[in-house]
Amino acid sequence: MNLIKLKMRPGSSEASQRCGKVYLRLGMLGCLAFLQNPKAMAEDRSVYPGFLFHLNYGMSTTKSKLVASNDTGTSLGYGIGGFAGSSRNLEFNLGFETDSTAFLLNDSKIVYDWQDTKLNYHLGYFYAGAVFSRLNLKVNAQGADTVDAAGSGYGASLGFLTPVGRGGSLRIDVTTVSIATMKNALVTEVSVPSRLDIDIGSAVDIWGKWLDFTFGYRMRTVTVKNASSFSDTETSTYLGLRVTTTN
Repeated sequence: MNLIKLKMRPGSSEASQRCGKVYLRLGMLGCLAFLQNPKAMAEDRSVYPGFLFHLNYGMSTTKSKLVASNDTGTSLGYGIGGFAGSSRNLEFNLGFETDSTAFLLNDSKIVYDWQDTKLNYHLGYFYAGAVFSRLNLKVNAQGADTVDAAGSGYGASLGFLTPVGRGGSLRIDVTTVSIATMKNALVTEVSVPSRLDIDIGSAVDIWGKWLDFTFGYRMRTVTVKNASSFSDTETSTYLGLRVTTTN
């Protein structure tokens, strides 16, 4: 069945019309091949593992307007996840991360404890999904505790995942989260209306398809609102390990 009819100019030959139909069908086959990439990628178990556990450690540089200072800190993250479905196009990930920065110039400290639950749907090399997040935030500004708050919110993720070489993979992930209300143990009201992460990471097999070495670079912007609104930026380079199993 012809989905699109080509309108030919007067004097066009029947051979030209057949040629146009061939080009149209080739284009449609190319689109179908792209959309069916999940089946091809599912054969690479290092990209679509049935179960995984990951552990990352990073060094970060934070520019904070919340405490009016800049300094370096550390980040420690771990989590579990995996893929499901006939083509393994459904991804689940539960991650925990602690970002701690001590600002020596003015005796301040900020600690973010994040818990992110991600549900993604993969289509070819691309994916999109929902993020449910929880945050515990502690801020000490110039020796005085100003924030000790906790809250939960939601957001979305969008990304790109592709195999590289034998057993390797490359992921580019963009995550945005909003925690509109938080309960502060201190007097002031606090919220984190926006968090934006841009994460570029890779995984390389180091022991069959069971153990991977991971590394990457992340840029994060967090907006904290109390009496005023402050925007903190953090850049982090991280290394880690990932244990995977296949079904």
